Amino acid sequence: MSHRRQLYINATQRPIEPFCDCAFPQSVLLATYKGYIPDLVNCRCGERVVENKNENLENTVTKDSNVEKAPEEIVCQPNGLQWSWEQNETTDTLIKGADITFHPTYSQGTAIVRSERPLKTGMVHFWEMRIITPLAGTDVMFGIGTDKVELNQFQYHFVSALGTNAQSWGFSYNGKIQHNGVQLPYGLKFSQGCIVGICLDRARGTLEFYLNRRSLGVAYTNIPLDPEVKLYAMVCSTAAKSVVRLINSTSQADCLQLRAFKALSKQPKDLQLLRQMPGFRGILNDYWFLTPPVRYSRRNAASELDIADEAVLSKSRLSRKQKYKDDDFDIDDLYSNAHKIAMRCSPEKDDDLHPSEFFDEYFHFLF
Repeated sequence: MSHRRQLYINATQRPIEPFCDCAFPQSVLLATYKGYIPDLVNCRCGERVVENKNENLENTVTKDSNVEKAPEEIVCQPNGLQWSWEQNETTDTLIKGADITFHPTYSQGTAIVRSERPLKTGMVHFWEMRIITPLAGTDVMFGIGTDKVELNQFQYHFVSALGTNAQSWGFSYNGKIQHNGVQLPYGLKFSQGCIVGICLDRARGTLEFYLNRRSLGVAYTNIPLDPEVKLYAMVCSTAAKSVVRLINSTSQADCLQLRAFKALSKQPKDLQLLRQMPGFRGILNDYWFLTPPVRYSRRNAASELDIADEAVLSKSRLSRKQKYKDDDFDIDDLYSNAHKIAMRCSPEKDDDLHPSEFFDEYFHFLF
């Protein structure tokens, strides 16, 4: 077996390195620990802390002022979150603030948790989750789903719940995405210490995933734009004592300003000049998710692949043209697009790994 072939196998089977070098509890400790698992982790890397705009507004206006308060849905809490998780006593989960503990005692199926409110149309939503415990078992998935998703549907079944039908879209810790019951290769495996980001554009109908602040490219372009379709952020897990923490969540209205800054986010030099202008600092702070800090971990630097190696690894991902796309989307049709999915298999020989086939996909993945 050649060196490049071995590199391909190792990189696709080994989970990606954590986002930072902070200490996380090991599986041996978690198996016997009787306390509250999130208390074992003090890591706050990547978390944003902002002031509550409502409180500031109340302190700066008088009782006779006619200034209206900012709408509640666009105001961040002190921990930087615009929304958190919905409490549901019927699911096998323990939710305290931004932390979700799946199957606190033992697991007998799949638990699903969703956000406390739907993600509105005409807006760009971005949120990030830190993985507190090692991921194992049938599946742990991150994504979105409609209000038709039954959170207790797989209470006694071990399944990859998000994406089993047309009502949800999911990204697995195994590196695959799923929708309509169809799994496709998308990214690398990930586990404890990693940060999973999700960007839902309900103005253009796209869904994009991030891993350790690095975009993996647009996964789906068939997200419903109909205001009557309510979409929620969702997480599901089959693993006992698995913990996920919501560290950032923001929603911004779609406008020319946002699109302009998104285009500028690909021009680091121009963006750096804007950061030096006082008038743009507040705007850049609102659109921080377009250019988030990438990595803190020293271990990541040691495991970085060069451009040729990443071009080889991109063979396992779908090209941009092959990613799931459907303009005539019927949310009630379970297998309406199964015939349109083209799978790309792992290379059997080194002769199949010609870099010219993958550079376009590589640069899309990088930027």
